[in-house]
Amino acid sequence: MNDIFRSEVIIIEFVPFIGIFRDTKYKIGVNILRTIHYAVLNEMSCSQTIPQTILDVGCGNGAFTQAVSAKFPLSTITAIDTSISQLVSSANITFMKGSVEQLPLVSESFDLVIAVLSLHHWKEKNKGINEIYRVLKKGGRLIIGDPLLEDWMSHYILGVLMQVLDGGSFTDKKRVSEYLNMAGFEDISIRLIPNTMKSLYLITAKKAI
Repeated sequence: MNDIFRSEVIIIEFVPFIGIFRDTKYKIGVNILRTIHYAVLNEMSCSQTIPQTILDVGCGNGAFTQAVSAKFPLSTITAIDTSISQLVSSANITFMKGSVEQLPLVSESFDLVIAVLSLHHWKEKNKGINEIYRVLKKGGRLIIGDPLLEDWMSHYILGVLMQVLDGGSFTDKKRVSEYLNMAGFEDISIRLIPNTMKSLYLITAKKAI
């Protein structure tokens, strides 16, 4: 397994707690990240064409962006987050400061937009989805990996996850689907990532051609 998924640097922003429960929360955080990362990377690889331009929304410390860069070295990647003061752009990655609700980007400029464990941080989720639709090219794809509410069990599980992840607010499948439809997305799919205790979901959608 690539060391990029083992490093504590990757996990630290998701597991800000210390003390007696630190190790348990650390392991849960590692498992969440690893599961989401592989699910999103696998979904990205399903396309028959390699995306020329990729936007990573809510890139955090940039660890997953680096993994995407390694898998798609010929793609031009833009990674955006509200706080990226210590991130340095590289050969095919440009880091930018900004929010999903008001992306400082040109309309119809990306083949693919990804959001990994960032949806629950968006203050205005519907506005963020509308902005993503705006910057996607016609026929462009959206891939989101994030916890969603579904039933009483997921409410309990996400209550635990909220202690592991660094805050935010979770939404449900129905509302996310409504936001995507209202923005104009097609081929919407919201499916449970296997072996995640009814908590982690892969959300995919496409902008009409």
